Amino acid sequence: MDFKQAKRRKERGQTNEEFLKWVFDDAKDFEQICVTVQYPSGRVETFFSQEGTFPIIGMMEVGKMQIIDDMQS
Repeated sequence: MDFKQAKRRKERGQTNEEFLKWVFDDAKDFEQICVTVQYPSGRVETFFSQEGTFPIIGMMEVGKMQIIDDMQS
C-alpha cells in the first residue's frame, strides 16, 4: 500500500479500491451501474454502463436524494 492509499484509509476508514470491492461484493445481479470519480486535479468524470442516458440521470437523482437523506439523519 502506498502513502496515498494509507492516508485515505486513515482519513476515511478504507481506500477507494476497498470501497469498490465492497460495492461489487454487496451489489449482485444489477441492471445498470454509474460511477462518478473526482481526480486529484479536481476534474470529475462519470462512467456508466448503458447507452441511453435518461435511466442513468434518474438513478443519479435517486442517489442524490439518498445521500441528502443520510446527511439529514
